[in-house]
Amino acid sequence: MRSVVALVALLMSVAAFAQDSACPALQAAAFDNIVEHCAEQESGTLCLGGTTVTPVWRGQPPSSHRLDEPGDSIGIANLDWLSVSSEDETWGAARAQFPAYASDDLAARDAALLALGNVALFPLAQDEPPPSLVDVKVTAAQGANLRAEPSTDSPIISRLAFSRDLKAIGRFRGGGWLLIYATPDLRGWISQAVATAPSERLPPLDAETETAPLRLPWNRFDFRSGIADAPCAGAPESGILLQSSKSDAARRFGINGARLSLGGTAWLQAQVSSGMFIQLLDGRARLSTNAGDFALVGGEYAHVALEQADDGTVRAGALTAPAPYDYQAIISLPVQALPFETRVSLDRFMVVKPAPAGGGSPLEALEADATCKFAAVLAGANMRSRPDPEAPIIAVMAYRESAEPIARGIGADGLPWWKLADGIWVRVDATVSGGNCNDLPLLRAASS
Repeated sequence: MRSVVALVALLMSVAAFAQDSACPALQAAAFDNIVEHCAEQESGTLCLGGTTVTPVWRGQPPSSHRLDEPGDSIGIANLDWLSVSSEDETWGAARAQFPAYASDDLAARDAALLALGNVALFPLAQDEPPPSLVDVKVTAAQGANLRAEPSTDSPIISRLAFSRDLKAIGRFRGGGWLLIYATPDLRGWISQAVATAPSERLPPLDAETETAPLRLPWNRFDFRSGIADAPCAGAPESGILLQSSKSDAARRFGINGARLSLGGTAWLQAQVSSGMFIQLLDGRARLSTNAGDFALVGGEYAHVALEQADDGTVRAGALTAPAPYDYQAIISLPVQALPFETRVSLDRFMVVKPAPAGGGSPLEALEADATCKFAAVLAGANMRSRPDPEAPIIAVMAYRESAEPIARGIGADGLPWWKLADGIWVRVDATVSGGNCNDLPLLRAASS
């Protein structure tokens, strides 16, 4: 059983370092280290950004496994668990990159996991892979039948299309059939006549041969993290950022007993007592447990109840339906330290009012001394994370949608901007305004 004592000690030290002038600069430095030193990170490795990152190995550790300086890198295939912690004058941060399978095929492409603050992560032991895995394609124009046994009388499990990529495990000892994976969880027999097959490279197998699903290291893991533990304003809380490319098929993960199919970037936090929170920053995702199944879009979060089993692993329980997350609580996440460009999505209707029905102006009949309000012009208005035309666009106000700013300021371009909330800015020339805007606070050095 894993070191539960060490895990409890880690999570009890959530607020360990002082809230002084080093915070949040200390955290920012750790993430800058990842951007600077981990740019050429290899797949299957963990790269150090901030200190207090401790790997624990299965069996004998490799000869070169030290994480002392930013940019130090170790292989992760044989890690038993990983401790990331914050202490006085330190802030733990490390990024792993590793191949992950898609939901419906055998293409493995890199995903990234960034652990920060106080996190204990336990990659689950993998089933022993088959000794042989040979690439195979369906060659028959009409496709191929995947069967439960090597016989045309056996039930058809699935239909496989022409040119479908497969992985062959072996050949039937009686001849004429191949045992293959069609997806990491779907396996069966196909006729050798409808597929490319270098059969001399495949071991002979019996019809009753059993095989485990294909798994890759770090595609399944348990983890715990601090929650609501940001050490100062502007610093992120503890947790993990998990990312796969939005342009590829969604990657599949097993996390704390739940199943997550992810094409984009997610922010995850978990404790057994509080459950697991999955916040989708951008892209698409599907979250499922034995108790339910939900799709998420960027700007939403879901919650999974957790319970700990006797062997130390975690079981996922009830799911809550997706709802908009608190944008203000996560705008400081270090998304710049991830390999794929991303942003923290915003449900604009948290701060924006819809356009009025009937085509009228939202500023109609607005008194001169009324609360300041502005509306987007015909071309729309970009909502950015800071008053700078180079800042990320987090949402777009459509024509005649309106908002009430809380302040105004001069941006990096020397032009005036409206501030809707921390991390939400709109440039004045993309809007028309009404009401008493002169009484809004004027920020002399607008930045956030």
